[in-house]
Amino acid sequence: MKQFSNWSPLHFLAALGAGGIAVSFFMYLLFWIPHPGQPIPVFDDWLSYLQTAGPVGQVMVVSALAGIIIFGSLHFHWLFLNFKQYHQFKASGGVEKITGTNAHTQLMAMPLTVAMSINTAFIIAAVFIPGLWNVIEWLFPVSILVFVLLGIWASRIYLNFFSHVLHRGSFDNTANNSLAQLLPSFAFVMIGVGLSAPAAMSHNEVIIGISYLLAIFFISSALFMGFIKLIIGFNDMFKQGASRATLPTLWVVIPILTISGIAIMRLSHGLHTLELGHGASNYVLLTGIFSLQIMFALMGWAVMKRMNYFQSVFKHEEKTPVTFALICPGVALVVMGHFVLNKVIVASGIISQFGIFYIVFSFFLIVLQLMVIWLLFRLVREHLVDKPESIEFPITTVSQ
Repeated sequence: MKQFSNWSPLHFLAALGAGGIAVSFFMYLLFWIPHPGQPIPVFDDWLSYLQTAGPVGQVMVVSALAGIIIFGSLHFHWLFLNFKQYHQFKASGGVEKITGTNAHTQLMAMPLTVAMSINTAFIIAAVFIPGLWNVIEWLFPVSILVFVLLGIWASRIYLNFFSHVLHRGSFDNTANNSLAQLLPSFAFVMIGVGLSAPAAMSHNEVIIGISYLLAIFFISSALFMGFIKLIIGFNDMFKQGASRATLPTLWVVIPILTISGIAIMRLSHGLHTLELGHGASNYVLLTGIFSLQIMFALMGWAVMKRMNYFQSVFKHEEKTPVTFALICPGVALVVMGHFVLNKVIVASGIISQFGIFYIVFSFFLIVLQLMVIWLLFRLVREHLVDKPESIEFPITTVSQ
């Protein structure tokens, strides 16, 4: 297969754009066609409307369906084409060349586009498969699992970039006079909006709760990370001027905000379904805080692992008292974990107190707590416990 000479992971954005246009055609059906009984229009809704609507309504329906088919097909065609190009790119050493550089985050275009693929496929299935909504509750767990796997893939790509950059100091600020580094935020918020769909559409409280917890993790991470990258990007642009080659990245905030808005509306609907009452504010606050804590834990872990920091600590090679700073984050995660478990997960009815899932979650918190205790005593023994100095006895000779 021919490898395009100028191909880069950013070419996935062509497929992303086609998928987005397919979704935009779905908006006509969503807001212009009655769909009682479910939050989105399905096959039976537009078919019934088509039979009773006037010429204008019929043209609208046909145009919307045609747009979904055409651009949905283009999306998947360009998606597969780009994955073929990516495998050629990787085989030729292209991935190794950009690893640890500013261009490393371009790889995030892949999970970003695949997340759009899942959304596009869902819309096509809902619109063109009769009776799909009758089994929709069975599809939500599958959807959550797929998006979680996609989130793990995206996280590994980003953490690999993050750890390389902080390890080697290879990030080039002089080449960052754009908002290109917001691409990871775009990817994570796209995964988050996919995970938020069951929260808005399902009637199963467990599915809603799981959907909410996972969605808010990726959305919180995306927005916080995006805020930082936004400041860094504008700071470099103010110093050097905007890069002409990457001027379109100045608009990347627009889709991020659109997707965030959709996700927030979906999650709000999920909270209403859960009927948490006054506990809703705790649900949002604690889940958001815990999500950011996990994000920072993962980023710190990736960098420390890359720099063999944990190995040095275990080998007693880190002699500075800064190592004590490892204790408080572990304690904080344990404490917040208990709050989230009891005030969010149990309070919302996702799991029952002292049930099997409650015990498993608590077990991980206990293990983390014991690890922190063990590390504390080890560090105290190294830094605060006086070690007896060896006493040397002079050797004397007795003359006979």
